[in-house]
Amino acid sequence: MSTEVVAVLRLAPLALGWPSVYRFVRRDIGEIIEVFDRTVGPIIDASVTGVGRRRQISRVLLSTSVKVCLAMSGYAQATGIAFRADRAVLGSSFTRVYDDLFDNFRAPDLDERLTVLFDGGSFQPRSDAETMLLGLYRAIEAVLRREDSAPVHAALRRMHRFQIQSRRQRGSAVSGRTLRRITRGKGGLGTAALFGLLRPALSPLDRRLLVELGDVLQVLDDFHDVALDRAAGVTTEVTSGSITVIETGRRIGDLYREFHHRHPAGSRDRLFGMLFMMLAGGLVHQLIDRHRQRSGTLTRPCPPAAEPDPTDRRPYRLLFWPAGNIGPVAENPHADDSG
Repeated sequence: MSTEVVAVLRLAPLALGWPSVYRFVRRDIGEIIEVFDRTVGPIIDASVTGVGRRRQISRVLLSTSVKVCLAMSGYAQATGIAFRADRAVLGSSFTRVYDDLFDNFRAPDLDERLTVLFDGGSFQPRSDAETMLLGLYRAIEAVLRREDSAPVHAALRRMHRFQIQSRRQRGSAVSGRTLRRITRGKGGLGTAALFGLLRPALSPLDRRLLVELGDVLQVLDDFHDVALDRAAGVTTEVTSGSITVIETGRRIGDLYREFHHRHPAGSRDRLFGMLFMMLAGGLVHQLIDRHRQRSGTLTRPCPPAAEPDPTDRRPYRLLFWPAGNIGPVAENPHADDSG
């Protein structure tokens, strides 16, 4: 038995949290869908032309929201704060559109224009995705209007700087130290901004713990995306081999102890049941990637993922199937321009 498998099995007690994940699928996703339709749905309708494209984008954002809401509700349970579905679906949808704008749209001055927006300036959208981003950003501002939102905006501005730096991960040699800084900056600060929507005024200790959680989530996501990143020429800590499943498992164990020490009365089952599930899945992706390297099949393109049915809203599909991505209109040939 490999040391990586042993490292994952050491965290097997965290699987006791899987019933809580199951309860999320059975009881909570229906409410999330209702909140999504009420808050994000009108923004999509006002931003996007074409019934087919609206449906496709709605499916991407809803699936992303369900996945992120699982993590955010687990974090809320672990820290003893209220989970607010409206903030979670707005924030997760904003994050999805933001990431896809960086990855899939070619706008040479996008970085600078978003910097101005996040600094409180104006923003003139140049695509339907940018119009959605602005609508989601204004909606988040509205729900935070009566609270001290400065920590959320500060984390967002800092994360944006690391997101700009992450362009260096494409097509060039990147040092391990640089990758570590970018991964922690994107994942940690992005999670601090997103999860901070549930309680903007975090203490310094809770903010540090949230950054650590976001860092681990980013690494786990990179394990799951290792084949796609290699095919796209994106260098991550996983594709470069500078981080391992063993180290990631150790960090999850450390996180569990820190959450227990900081919030002893909280229920950590859902959050860490999810993290264990992601770690086990990450190990599977790592082993498949390693096999492809040894067999010399890395040059073969990965088969494209099946396009999800935009009308399929079954809870387990939304949670466990890939959410997909948003691209320019020309890259979505199945989107119907009518309506």
